Amino acid sequence: MRFTFCAVLAVAVGLVNASPPTAMTEKGIYAGEHLPTFNQDMFIGIRYAQVPTGSLRFRPPQPLTKSWSGQKTAVNYGNSCYSSEPNTDNRFIKQSEDCLTLNIVRPSGYEGHKLPVGVWILQQSVEGGTPIVAVSINYRVGPLGFLASEEVQKEGSLNNGLKDQVAALIWIKQNIEAFNGDSNQITIWGESAGGESVSMLMLAYGGKLETLFHRAIMESGFATTQQYHPISHWQEKYVIITKLAGCDKQSDTLNCLRQVDINKLVFITNIANERIKRQYAPTIDGDFILDWPKNLLQSGKFMKIPIISGANMDEGTSFGPGRVTNTDEVTDWLSTTYAGLNSSTVQKILTLYPDDPSKGSPFGTGDLYSGPIYGRQFKRGSAISGDIALIGPRRLTCEVWDEAGIDVYSYNWNQSDYGIPDFIGTTHFQEVVYVFDNPSTSFFQSGTAPMGPDPTGSKKSLAHLISRFFMSFIATGDPNNAKQNGTYPKWPKYSCKNPKNYYFREDDIRIEDDDWRKEAISFLNYGVDHQLLT
Repeated sequence: MRFTFCAVLAVAVGLVNASPPTAMTEKGIYAGEHLPTFNQDMFIGIRYAQVPTGSLRFRPPQPLTKSWSGQKTAVNYGNSCYSSEPNTDNRFIKQSEDCLTLNIVRPSGYEGHKLPVGVWILQQSVEGGTPIVAVSINYRVGPLGFLASEEVQKEGSLNNGLKDQVAALIWIKQNIEAFNGDSNQITIWGESAGGESVSMLMLAYGGKLETLFHRAIMESGFATTQQYHPISHWQEKYVIITKLAGCDKQSDTLNCLRQVDINKLVFITNIANERIKRQYAPTIDGDFILDWPKNLLQSGKFMKIPIISGANMDEGTSFGPGRVTNTDEVTDWLSTTYAGLNSSTVQKILTLYPDDPSKGSPFGTGDLYSGPIYGRQFKRGSAISGDIALIGPRRLTCEVWDEAGIDVYSYNWNQSDYGIPDFIGTTHFQEVVYVFDNPSTSFFQSGTAPMGPDPTGSKKSLAHLISRFFMSFIATGDPNNAKQNGTYPKWPKYSCKNPKNYYFREDDIRIEDDDWRKEAISFLNYGVDHQLLT
């Protein structure tokens, strides 16, 4: 059966049934909408926690307490959570503090069944080949989700954005069977920041969330990707915000901030962001995040569940250094971006990533020059940044899982989206539309679909392949149980003794050895203390 997760990007789809689909949750009945085009039922904008406004602003999510009689409609999307991060698309999105909602899409006709559940941390559109119940969740970001200071820590209110995700998973665990989902077959799944969240949830409280989910998929985002910081790192920014808000003279500055108009709060946070170039992120609090993620991984304090862990070939071209033309400029960039690295470590990294364009990213492009805007050392810097942020963490995660005796499947994605220039290569986010097997969907303002205006058969086959691998993993814990159209190699489990990736490219699908840049990535993963990569 074909499954299409279209809830988040859905538009009006035909006529609905006269009698809407319903689901009886712990607090009451939800009435959703049937999508005849896809033969699916969707329930959207479902609240999973109390509205975090007033006295609940900057506090951990609170469970719902009120029940209702009759039916409550679930046919309108919830609001987007406020973000102070730069994003021009925010102008077109309704933002509100009242945003702790989730969306559920289920295949019709499976009443009485318990289907596997896939929880997508970031909201996108998906297609696959196995019937599952799909859930997407909304959670607080920016200062509302990750405000940090001594005052916030004393109150126990750090990392609320991650705690929102836990609250959503608790709601899903308690209620998903009302939507024909299996509460004992829940897979969490995310890309980029969503992948980081997935990874952090497996480390939360030292790996103590084992009852809430059972498998995980991380696409280009891992616990050691994020630059985590102690409280002292954020205190200066908190002081600036309280001064701009007129709360600095109050005895309880945090309570004062709770009373500031939300639009003013977002405005002054943007000013604070300009003064201190630190985007809000999770904080090591000794509770939800007990220690540096690398330490938690190496001490075995993580959930022992099967995972898929992957990254793209040229991740670093999305956030590598621009306008670097010589070794001195690359040295300055490394020393500034990763300020904790001492000079000898910087020089060791530069030795492992030499001034040789043929060894830089995009890989496999020889001496390709990206032009003066990027500089002649762009490929060198991109190789370094990609390995530090994503490719190294992908390999580290696989090695840790295998050493713990837990199933892990690794991939290397090397299929670029339509229109991406050669000097960018297969950069961040390129796999997403293929994983979702949705060739007609555009994620770009240009309106051009990532597979191109007329996708080839090989591109469609590639999308079918990886999406069915993922759906099989969600359903069974093994990507190889899917029925594929064609003959493809079996996806092997990762092993430190014989490390293998599934290599995805439309004209070159195969199993590869995961041993490239072995010395360099090993140094980044084990020779450099990740406390310094901050």
